[in-house]
Amino acid sequence: MLATLPLLLLPLSATDTDCAALYRQHRLSDLDLPVDQFDQTEGRGFRVLAAAGCMREAGDLLEAWAARHDPIPRSVHWHIAQMRAEHDDRPAAIAAARRALAAPEAADAVFRWNDYVLATIAFLERDRSAFDRHRDAVAAAAGSHAGNALNLQLLDKLGRHFDLDYRQAQQADRTPP
Repeated sequence: MLATLPLLLLPLSATDTDCAALYRQHRLSDLDLPVDQFDQTEGRGFRVLAAAGCMREAGDLLEAWAARHDPIPRSVHWHIAQMRAEHDDRPAAIAAARRALAAPEAADAVFRWNDYVLATIAFLERDRSAFDRHRDAVAAAAGSHAGNALNLQLLDKLGRHFDLDYRQAQQADRTPP
């Protein structure tokens, strides 16, 4: 049994090494990218690391990018929150999500961004009552803005799997390839 132990650990080490190498590569090449390329373009910036399953490193790259830029768009804070939640670092995810809130958001805003963020924070804090309240506000506005309908799908997935961590809840309804 002891002879097989190093072989069992090898994939974990290789994955960690690959993520670390990918992070180093993108830290050198991506920190000066404009926000639209770094944060909003598939196959660029932090999204390369996230697509590779390197959530911690994707969050680290987002934070390194944010340290070089001012102002920092809400979307960057939100993506930091998502990457930290995917890595199950709830305190860091919650802190970043709070920075992603639109302050102040009008009570009659068509796009219910703050309710979406607050529902996600409530999920991470395991506060079902707050989650349901903010999820319902997004649901009530789902027909008013396409972003609400999309965010509602994500919130409903979290709600169906409230007992799981963020990453598990996000992946729970996927059908295997």
